[in-house]
Amino acid sequence: MSSDLADPVFDLRDPDLYRHPHPVLHEMRDRAPVHYCPELGSWMLTRYDDVGAALRDPRFHAVEEHKKVDVLPAAVRRELAPLRRIFMQWGGRDDPAAHATFLRVMKKHFTPRRVLDQQPAIRAIMDDLLTTALAGTGPVDVVNDIAHPLAMSVVCRLLGIPAAEIDMDLMLRASNGISQLLEMAELEQLRRSQQGMLEMGAFLAPYVAAARRGAGSGLFAVMAGPGTPLPYDDDDVVAQGIMFTVVGYHTTANLLANGIQLLFDHPDQHRLLVDGGPAGLPAAFDEMMRFHGPVSTIRRMVLEDVPLRGQVIPEGDTVMLALVAANRDPAVFTDPDEFLVRRPDAHKHVGFTVGPYSCMGQALARLEGDVFFRTMLTRLPDMAPADPVPDWTVFRPLGKELRTLRIRPGRLRPGRVA
Repeated sequence: MSSDLADPVFDLRDPDLYRHPHPVLHEMRDRAPVHYCPELGSWMLTRYDDVGAALRDPRFHAVEEHKKVDVLPAAVRRELAPLRRIFMQWGGRDDPAAHATFLRVMKKHFTPRRVLDQQPAIRAIMDDLLTTALAGTGPVDVVNDIAHPLAMSVVCRLLGIPAAEIDMDLMLRASNGISQLLEMAELEQLRRSQQGMLEMGAFLAPYVAAARRGAGSGLFAVMAGPGTPLPYDDDDVVAQGIMFTVVGYHTTANLLANGIQLLFDHPDQHRLLVDGGPAGLPAAFDEMMRFHGPVSTIRRMVLEDVPLRGQVIPEGDTVMLALVAANRDPAVFTDPDEFLVRRPDAHKHVGFTVGPYSCMGQALARLEGDVFFRTMLTRLPDMAPADPVPDWTVFRPLGKELRTLRIRPGRLRPGRVA
């Protein structure tokens, strides 16, 4: 093998890479599917089979983010101790036995049947948000007027927070700050993440205390109510509430907004979905997850030396599993760079991940997606972007999110969507 092929160089610090990462990822997948990225301080896996195998492999530990805190000077570690503590409490993620207990208790509340019971409430939230957004005379911002408050309202309701008591500004601000731990987790991002956790924790604590007294509802009652099988104190339950809020809100909101932008970018597919009716939504939802899902990479830490494709990933190293690349692997998906709402195998995507740490709330995300897209496409069949260029912002190293998505609603069909 030539030296050019043996030691390829890929610039993953390019500030514009997030706009069009796939040419680089295709080359990386072909030439260096197990590649060390010195600029990121981690390895990157880009092939579908390798990413799926790593997600199932217990040698690839699900808790990696704490490394960003542990390497800092002692004074900064003390400053960020609350951040590290709260994050390590999420789902018992650092202890496989504790995580298994958490899943055993919580999964029964996320079955398709239990989730479907929430459909009327989600539909009512969506209808109210759309009605309010359409009350003005200018463009509607799908991101900030609909997608983000919808996803946050659903997760707060799930926890047991009454709709009238949700401090939406605080919850959205705090959650977006916390999510920076899952981006590059640089020092100032870690500080913003901790601030968000402390603000959100203070808001959630009274609801956990009420659940402990037997006066709560939702998941807080499951985790803290009388007779709960989970060995959690109030701080543990608050930490789980923070986790559900961040993971359940941020990714879903971005998926909804991304999906509308994808339809604008591919008007032929938009028309297919409008003309084909709601029956086409499940496949379209999976194609949105495959083509531009809300999570581009997942970080793991290897617990022992792992040989893979002629390389050895040393114990303790970070590995980025590039979901964004796996979902465009031509070995799995024909014409992977084509967005096709009727793609028959779109469900093979790894956007929700797989294995023991796969997304527990994916049935809920699918239901939110069904209600959101069904409503938008049925009531606003002629909606169109109000701005010529999408308002993307980077979520490093390979992701992008919409800050705004202003639309011209066009013809409005009356009534609520069945």
